[in-house]
Amino acid sequence: MSSTINKIALLNGMRALGFSLIWPYIGLILYKLGLPFWLIGIYYSAQMLINTISQVIGGVLTDILGRVKLMIIGNVGSVIVLLLTYFLIKFNVIVVMVLLLTQSLFNSMFAVASSTIVGDLEKGLGNLIKAYSRIRVGANAGWALGPLISGYVMYYLGYGYVFLITALMALASTPLILMLRGLERRIVSFKLIKVNVPFALFLIPTMLLFSTMGLLGFALTTYYNVVKNIKISDIGLVYALNGFMVVVLQDKVGNFLSRRDVRYWLVYGSLIYYFSYSLIFIISNIYEALLDIALVTTGEIIVSPIVLAIAMNMAESDKRGQYMGVFGLVSNIGRTMGSVISSEAMQYMINNPFLLWQSLSSPALAASVIYLGLFRINRRLTSMTRQLH
Repeated sequence: MSSTINKIALLNGMRALGFSLIWPYIGLILYKLGLPFWLIGIYYSAQMLINTISQVIGGVLTDILGRVKLMIIGNVGSVIVLLLTYFLIKFNVIVVMVLLLTQSLFNSMFAVASSTIVGDLEKGLGNLIKAYSRIRVGANAGWALGPLISGYVMYYLGYGYVFLITALMALASTPLILMLRGLERRIVSFKLIKVNVPFALFLIPTMLLFSTMGLLGFALTTYYNVVKNIKISDIGLVYALNGFMVVVLQDKVGNFLSRRDVRYWLVYGSLIYYFSYSLIFIISNIYEALLDIALVTTGEIIVSPIVLAIAMNMAESDKRGQYMGVFGLVSNIGRTMGSVISSEAMQYMINNPFLLWQSLSSPALAASVIYLGLFRINRRLTSMTRQLH
């Protein structure tokens, strides 16, 4: 594992520590500021549209401008918007919503560039799995602390301060981005791509899977706080355990998966996601919530590096940014779909938790079935997922 991968992991850790202060709570913050569930659904729909545009644009700019330049643009843009949010949060909730949507644009651009630069450094599916696993360790070291800290910050100081702290943490990570300038890479010429067929097929179940993965945020936080009356500060423990488990286990699991047939492990992980979220209807207190998040995180540790590594392994070397832009587009649509669907479902199924969580978790079950079918019928996709080194 190169030292550069460790630097990128540290960078992602610093940014995750900041952004995890706000990400799980955005929907709840908007709700507490006076936004009804239906309007929160519109917010997440708008976020899906913005993420769609920014992922495509980010993929193109990553190849044209270079990975590091776009990371700087995305990071600095996020800092400016978050500072504006801090100063204007008491002014108007609609203004806050617009600013958060703008921040999503910059953050998506950063994410595309930082994922692409890993593909420039590592070759082969097995090495990519190990590299993305290491980066997830860094990111989740920050994720383990952020939601726990923000739960107490919001409880004692108010919502605005989490945006200020996030802005300062993102600003502090800028020198680490500048240290990567020696790795800058861009293509000399540019033309729009048409992704290959195996990649396009792989994205279908991946979007469904990310729809269930997207429940770790607005759906989970709001359900536990509004329906089960679990305090925000206690909900932070749920996210802290999620991050801690990834820090401790992700590297080991990544090394294990790099030597295995990842097709079946992707199916297993998808099924774990389905079962873990479908069981939420029986949860009544923070202790049960912690047990369930341990199961959710097990699925996350398995599938997250696999889907990224397979997507990168399918990309053409001179068009990695655009391929990762398309992958980011689909994954963000999936995540946002999870938030949009959950915000709508809570309006009609809030008194039927069993039906609510069965409907929200079922996309992961469908993804597992489609993955299995695709791996069996598409030989080219199968060959790409067997390239371990």
